[in-house]
Amino acid sequence: MKLTKIEIKGLFDLFDYEIPLINEENLLIITGPNGFGKTMILNIIDSFFNNRLDFFQKLIFEYITIYTDNNLQIEIAKYSDNGNDDVNIEIIENKTILATLTHSSLKSDLLKSLSEKVRESSLVKQIKDSNIQFYKQLFSISGSLKVHLIKEQRLIKRESIKNLEFANAHFDFGMDENDYIIDTIEGSAIELKDLLNRYLQTSYTTTQQIDSSFPKRLLNEKGTLSINEFDKKFKSLKEKIEKLKRFGLSESEQEIPEYDEKNASVLLVYLKDSEEKISVFNGLLSRLELFTGTLNERRFTFKSIKIDKNKGFIFLTKNDVELKLTDLSSGEQHEVVLLYELIFKTNPNTLVLIDEPEISLHVTWQKEFLSDLLKILELQKMQVIVATHSPQIINDRWDLVFNLETQMIQ
Repeated sequence: MKLTKIEIKGLFDLFDYEIPLINEENLLIITGPNGFGKTMILNIIDSFFNNRLDFFQKLIFEYITIYTDNNLQIEIAKYSDNGNDDVNIEIIENKTILATLTHSSLKSDLLKSLSEKVRESSLVKQIKDSNIQFYKQLFSISGSLKVHLIKEQRLIKRESIKNLEFANAHFDFGMDENDYIIDTIEGSAIELKDLLNRYLQTSYTTTQQIDSSFPKRLLNEKGTLSINEFDKKFKSLKEKIEKLKRFGLSESEQEIPEYDEKNASVLLVYLKDSEEKISVFNGLLSRLELFTGTLNERRFTFKSIKIDKNKGFIFLTKNDVELKLTDLSSGEQHEVVLLYELIFKTNPNTLVLIDEPEISLHVTWQKEFLSDLLKILELQKMQVIVATHSPQIINDRWDLVFNLETQMIQ
């Protein structure tokens, strides 16, 4: 499911917008001066599709309508009743109302006072029977479209202290007793380390399963292999293994077996097995190549990124001295974190919302941002909405731009 359009009336009691959200590139850039609501439009989409309905209680607006490519329509209207601000939400399909909910400020205050886990369980247990259908529809919609917001503040994040993976990372108490602040770039490296280890564990399990059935499959193999087919398949296999070695995901040296027509069926099973073993890494390899390739092309001053299965990723000086991740400049950290989130924390068919990607980025990097993003879109097949007031981010792609200042409804 993709979003096709959003209509907003009375945003901040000032602005009316009708914004087409989809185009051939699946990339929209929303621009305009500060105060016109760029960030708020992203928050509207993020809040609804991540089930944070109390957000609309605080927002100043008259109504919002969101359209999808599968004929769904979400209408959110705000009105006052006995001094309380109520929000009425309707989910409509092909002009038929599927479900309606009136979300009152009283309910919003109650839910806000509950912890997240209690809120989730209580929401299901305590809603009125008349609202059950609405929540079923809401959860169905939010489950059909994952929305991921990349905020303008990307260099620090809040983590649970129960997450022992972060025990050795820098942290700062002072919020909730179970939370601490971590530098995002360090958290990203730890997350990537965990991801690499999961792939390695899957590879180990897959290899054991394949090897255990090798004798049986060898006896049953009736196929054969010409020398040209052998050379082609082995060349492809060797290239993939070299990529794995470059990222520290394989340490084995690939021996080149001699082609023998008498043993062609054995070679065929051997190549099939080898290809299946490394196919576990297919989706990961393309992401690692894009991540490291993009960053190293940036030519960070006298430094380069390297994938490390024990640390996730590291940065090395031109003399191969490892740097602390937090020693990178704020612009370099923003670039790393932004690319990491886009490549590793979003899935195909996700709607990604990016707020002010230009923050701390050098002008040259800003100009390259869209070309990088389009490469990521080819890999991830997702829809992206960017909010920016940087002409360098837009570069020469004004065909992708919706300008809030010049295109608002008068």
